[in-house]
Amino acid sequence: MKNLKPRSKIWIERNGQYAFGGGVAEILAAVHKTGSIRKASELLGESYRYVWGRIRKAEEVLGVILVATTIGGQAEKRARLTKIAMALLKPYIRFETKIRKEVNNHFDKIIKTLTKYK
Repeated sequence: MKNLKPRSKIWIERNGQYAFGGGVAEILAAVHKTGSIRKASELLGESYRYVWGRIRKAEEVLGVILVATTIGGQAEKRARLTKIAMALLKPYIRFETKIRKEVNNHFDKIIKTLTKYK
């Protein structure tokens, strides 16, 4: 019974459709950090098409724009999170962190009771 670890995923749905979760949060954080969808995709080791598709799907389900882009120009940062994206991202990360801690704490209690069954 050694080396057991709990695993959980937290996501938000709208009308039964996946809208937002850890993967989209990671993508948005990378866009925020780099100011670019292309650079975010490189940072995450994913294709540009995959990253942009995940953003668009989340926007479609949520019914809001999460990433605003500027086409052309010399500016290095041509993608930015909208206010709604920032309002969703930070609380989601805090919520997910809190839930993971709770899951780990409860799991630790369960494991302690199982150690007597070696």
